[in-house]
Amino acid sequence: MIDKLEIVRMALRELGETSAQELSAFIDERFNVKIEPKYIPLFKASIRDKDRMQALRDRRQRATVSPVG
Repeated sequence: MIDKLEIVRMALRELGETSAQELSAFIDERFNVKIEPKYIPLFKASIRDKDRMQALRDRRQRATVSPVG
C-alpha cells in the first residue's frame, strides 16, 4: 500500500501546482483515498522538506566520496 505522502507526490507530478480542493478531488477519484483539502498544504510542505533533506544527504555523500583516478 502506498502512503498518503507518496499519493500526494504522484498527484502533484501529474497535475502540477493546483488548488488543494482540486488535488483532494483528484486523489479521491484516482486513488480512492480521502485527504481533506485543509491537509494538502501540510503534505506539500512535508514533501518539500523530505526532498530538501535528501538533496542535502546527496551533496554530503558526494563531498565525502573521493574521485577515482
